[in-house]
Amino acid sequence: MMLPADFDHLVIAVPNLAESVEQCEAVLGVRPVPGGVHPGLGTANALLGLDIGGTRARRAYLEILGPDPDQDPQLSAPRLGGVSAPIVQRWAIHPSDFDGAVAAAAGASDPAVDLGEVHDMTRRTPEGETLRWRLTRRIPLALGGIQPFLIDWLDSPHPASRDMPSVSLAQFWATSPDPAEPRAVLAALDARIEVEEGEADSLHTRLEGPRGPWIL
Repeated sequence: MMLPADFDHLVIAVPNLAESVEQCEAVLGVRPVPGGVHPGLGTANALLGLDIGGTRARRAYLEILGPDPDQDPQLSAPRLGGVSAPIVQRWAIHPSDFDGAVAAAAGASDPAVDLGEVHDMTRRTPEGETLRWRLTRRIPLALGGIQPFLIDWLDSPHPASRDMPSVSLAQFWATSPDPAEPRAVLAALDARIEVEEGEADSLHTRLEGPRGPWIL
């Protein structure tokens, strides 16, 4: 499996977080742990660690992202609008030099890479801790989410450092009607994954747990 060294996490967008946590446990045999809520964004998440190549990755995890029932549903619309079933929506990398990577992308010309704007983010954990980080955000997603966003966890503990159950990331790939374009963008970001020819720009994964696989 082709995966960049600075791979950070996959985002599985879902229409109902509680139902998708139950589905994940039923299919994989592993129950995601509550991650927390994103104040003002209308979303909440649940997390699982990721085993890559048979080893638990210290800085890689799976995020199941859905609407927070305690926030205004309109707040989550920019990120979850149109999501009617679990999908691999996007993914993140954590370059060692976040600012340098953002500047390099902005200066790229062949191909041009638009990462969007850098945003400061927070998440309130179930324990009451507030995590702070920053990331690049582009809406709508570039190349159907194939282009990763960049993340910098600042001084917050990385989510994968938590004690939580994990599943195996058996496969992670993309499809595109014109694979050459996303391959060039991924190469410019030094974030190569497999890109196959397909009907639409989209991300795909095969997760494996004690009960079997979950292909999304």
